[in-house]
Amino acid sequence: MAAHEVNRMPKEPHFMDPSTIFGQTLHNGQPAHLFISPHQYVQGHGVLDRLGEYLAISLSGSVGVLITPGRKKNLGERISKSLTSAGFRVSETVFQGESTVEEVRRAAEFFRTCETPIQAVIGVGGGKCLDAARMAALQLGISTVCIPTTASTDAPTAAHSVLYDEHGVFQSVEFSPVSPLLVLADVDVLAAAPERYLVAGMGDAFSTYFEARCCMENPQGRTARGARPTRAALAIARQCNDVLLECGAAALEELRSKQIGPALHQIIEANILLSGLGFESGGLAGAHAVAQGLTVINELHEKFLHGELVAIGIMAQLILEQRMDEADTAIRFMKSVGLPLHLGQLGFDPHQRDAELDLIVKHALDVFFIRNEPFEVTKENLKAALLKAYDFGRRYRPV
Repeated sequence: MAAHEVNRMPKEPHFMDPSTIFGQTLHNGQPAHLFISPHQYVQGHGVLDRLGEYLAISLSGSVGVLITPGRKKNLGERISKSLTSAGFRVSETVFQGESTVEEVRRAAEFFRTCETPIQAVIGVGGGKCLDAARMAALQLGISTVCIPTTASTDAPTAAHSVLYDEHGVFQSVEFSPVSPLLVLADVDVLAAAPERYLVAGMGDAFSTYFEARCCMENPQGRTARGARPTRAALAIARQCNDVLLECGAAALEELRSKQIGPALHQIIEANILLSGLGFESGGLAGAHAVAQGLTVINELHEKFLHGELVAIGIMAQLILEQRMDEADTAIRFMKSVGLPLHLGQLGFDPHQRDAELDLIVKHALDVFFIRNEPFEVTKENLKAALLKAYDFGRRYRPV
């Protein structure tokens, strides 16, 4: 099953879309089951200062760093010191803000022309910066290291990335043949980010079980690599859901009191690792299709984080699937941690903006993983689900 074919990155001859391999049917008429993960995931207090030590286990020589402007100011010296102390030569460039074809090409060309060949691209920042780092590394045929600076998405562990256009509208999914060499989650760095990012990460992670279950229950469900999901991924996704329900509110209390405790540790792991493994080897479905569809409206893309849009998608998916008891549980959890419950909280009244709602629906239907739903999703039933989700959410929080 091919990704949405819009403005795809050119591939080197030895790179292939893995869905052309793993999506092939076997003797039983089904594709293989596939589980993938990063080589190493390290989480803890101050682990950023040991980056060079961890990386020296696998690599030596030169590395490239793609870093967001704010993180260059706050963390750049620490990263450089850790790497150089471990014997690495470092070349650094600043991420320009959007994971576009042009930005990936710019970064790849910068690293390609370094004085000595680099062995890995280290992405430092949010999800889009990490996506661009992965795609630049793909163009160069080298490893990726992901250092998230917010726990706002599950992108760090992934072996595939999302391309957007210059306006931030979803364009395509790009695949790397290998997972990140290292994902480094420094609890102190992540806890220093604004609360909103942790909450958005819970929104992104909260969809993981619902979407992985959907793919598992649908015999035609596929992961983004064209394979069937694994039971391991579904179990991880279920654990992710359990941790969120158990620890979400408590983690926010720890964050607000500046007392990092076990709940915050568990939510960081759920947002990044459990959700990352669960979605990539478990599959995506309606929630993320809706979230990507919402990016077609500029004000939603510009003002709201990915996980906040996914929260809207969760409610649409559960209502589309007529799982109303779960929709009630989901909305109570989302309210407890401050996630948006309906489009009205994003300043978008779907009853008053019908033409734009149609555009959202059209864009969501173009996202390939919506086909993992166990029934045909049409313009009519998806639009109806979004409207019903809006009305349902307003019962819990009118504005």
